[in-house]
Amino acid sequence: MILEFLEYLLSSSSKSCGSMGFLSSSMRVRARFRRCKRFWAAHIEKTQETILEVAGQCPRRRRVALLGAGLLHDIPLEKLSKMFEEVMLVDIVHPWLSRVSARRFRNVTLVRADLTGAMEELQRVARLPGSALPVSRPDLFVNDPRLDLTVSVNLLSQLPHLPGEYLEGLRDEPTVAAFQKHLIEAHLEYLQRLPGRTALITDISSRRLERGETVAQERDVLHGVRLPPPELTWQWHLAPSPEIGRGIDVYNTVAAYGNWKKAVEQMNLKTINR
Repeated sequence: MILEFLEYLLSSSSKSCGSMGFLSSSMRVRARFRRCKRFWAAHIEKTQETILEVAGQCPRRRRVALLGAGLLHDIPLEKLSKMFEEVMLVDIVHPWLSRVSARRFRNVTLVRADLTGAMEELQRVARLPGSALPVSRPDLFVNDPRLDLTVSVNLLSQLPHLPGEYLEGLRDEPTVAAFQKHLIEAHLEYLQRLPGRTALITDISSRRLERGETVAQERDVLHGVRLPPPELTWQWHLAPSPEIGRGIDVYNTVAAYGNWKKAVEQMNLKTINR
């Protein structure tokens, strides 16, 4: 608890980060990771293995961008720094401990960016009656000729979470739900527009088991957005008992796409040929 508090004090954030709770949320994830490290180990390992496998398939390795890399738990940073000329760690918050870790590598750069491109505008219009919510169309790296690989790392399902909380009580539920879905769709479309190869690792559903029951209802964490069939899936024991309650365990299903653009093309072809 003391370590998290010190890191919070030493971590800088933009005005939008602070008012919407991005830094606090990052510190909560860091704390949960420390408490649940043994249960997260398999998920972290599979994530890192997937990133390295995709990186190894790139014919050119000039620049790689890791989206959602702020805490570095699931990023094989040292190996990537040896594989690529430049490694870009992109997130809306880079906590102090992550900045310290990144400084060990000359070719690693921290990029603080709102990957929705809409949070500043959201805060401006959220409390204005009748105003439309912003459109998310991020353009970071879109025109970067040196970008050979981008990986969205366990980020997609998190993009709408804090904006949804921020809008609670300010807009009606259907409007908030539509905006959350839009943020997810905009990120997937962004991966399509980026140069080079793009990969996606994301949780797609969540199961809550109470007192050892074998069947539980799954919750869609992507707000109804449909993804292509994944190349690989695995289970992430996100919250072992008693993390969120005694006798309660939460498992998330994670999907991986080593070539997101190809996966979308194949899904579109199947839709056309039906």
